[in-house]
Amino acid sequence: MTAVFSFIGLILLSFIASSYFQQYMVTLTNEIMCDIELSIIGKVRHASYGSFEQLGSEKIYAAISDARILSRIPGVFITLINATVTIICGLAYLFYTSFVSGAVLLSIMAILLTIYVYRDRQIEKDLNVVRDLQDVYYDHLRELLHGFKQIKISAKRSNNLFDKHIYVNRHESKTLNTKAAKRYAVNELSGIYSWYVVLGIILFLLPVLMKIDVIKVTAFITTVLFMMAPLSQVILFLPAYTSFRIAIRRINRIDQQLEADALSDTGWQQVRAFETIRFEDIVYRYGDGAASFTLEIPSLTLSKGEIVFITGGNGSGKTTFINLLTGLYRPDSGRVYIDDELVDWPSFSVFGNNMSVVYTNHHLFKSNYDEHDLGDDNRQLHRYTEQFNLTGILKVDPVRKQVDVNLSKGQQKRLALVLSLLEDKPLIILDEWAAEQDPQNRSTFYHTWLQQIRDSGKTILAVTHDDDFFDLADRTIKFNAGRIVHDHYNKIVNQS
Repeated sequence: MTAVFSFIGLILLSFIASSYFQQYMVTLTNEIMCDIELSIIGKVRHASYGSFEQLGSEKIYAAISDARILSRIPGVFITLINATVTIICGLAYLFYTSFVSGAVLLSIMAILLTIYVYRDRQIEKDLNVVRDLQDVYYDHLRELLHGFKQIKISAKRSNNLFDKHIYVNRHESKTLNTKAAKRYAVNELSGIYSWYVVLGIILFLLPVLMKIDVIKVTAFITTVLFMMAPLSQVILFLPAYTSFRIAIRRINRIDQQLEADALSDTGWQQVRAFETIRFEDIVYRYGDGAASFTLEIPSLTLSKGEIVFITGGNGSGKTTFINLLTGLYRPDSGRVYIDDELVDWPSFSVFGNNMSVVYTNHHLFKSNYDEHDLGDDNRQLHRYTEQFNLTGILKVDPVRKQVDVNLSKGQQKRLALVLSLLEDKPLIILDEWAAEQDPQNRSTFYHTWLQQIRDSGKTILAVTHDDDFFDLADRTIKFNAGRIVHDHYNKIVNQS
């Protein structure tokens, strides 16, 4: 009975230990994936806009996929460790039984492993190309999804996108993946059948060449058979190891690019009033060769309470100036003063927290990340929705706390302006806000809404092409070829 209870106890102990270990591995795997994803996203949100533009969203999506690959590391390495321990024990027994036989077997294993590693390096080159193709594929997929209307109305565009880009990309990726998978299969089969050869050597040659008795031969065969499963696990580790190497290399590449441009938060992050923002000897360059562009601002002061119109043709530097003003771009040289206080660039970059911006291609967030009070009892929100003709149009899901953004372009811009006003920032930047408004709302915007916003204590910068309304601004600044060619005050502004 003692033996029975001991047997049952060992089974229970083994079950409990295995269950705990499996749960621990599940927890560890998900923690690794979560930590890597959060690390990537954290560095993305702290990166400069310039590095984000260069990186592109496709590589970020690919990095998230790489994080999921790396989450397999604990399970794979635990299996590898167990297999390695088993192989070492088997080899130790073989060396103990017959040093020469153990040395022969170890030499065969070393030769096979060298061949596997060499073939794996060739496979790795193909898989690197596959990952690059995946980045390009995401780019084409984004264009298909974001440009669906333009794709839908042009058969030529649709066919070219699919036939000459997506189809070619996927087939090239399929070819390389198939090639790599076949090589892995050959490696695996070669490993398995190599051990059959080893078994044949032990069974037929060793007894003849080394005069080994039947008992030792049987022990050798039993040991090799015992080692075959762990050796197969080591061989199967190579594809996973290659995937890990590629994933780590690509994540590190993104990590370094984002980390190099990360900017620390400073005290300027808090919203605060200002009287003036002054640029002196600002120079910003980007691009190379014919595609290069330089913005130069020898001297420019923006004062509290102004309605400033920013004008100029396409490519004149308006958007670049806005990105500099909001801290998205970092100038190559120059100085910035806030209320005559010289401010270093990391501080000014977070001064953007004092600005609300509605961009030309403004993204409306469904979720209420700014934690605005969007309840029906918010009188300020009610006043804004009525003022900007959004009564009955603004809809909020009280359970999910999400805003319905399925609106027309003009309604989206008006909603974006309402949300910007709820932020209550001292400086509001409107990038061609009126371009998608109907004639009545456009006229009301220039004649009434801008003045009402300014009277509430805001400074307004409006990028616009509507020259019929230029006289309604306090000041008009015109850009051309990266230079300010016109800076005119239309009226005296009371800045008290």
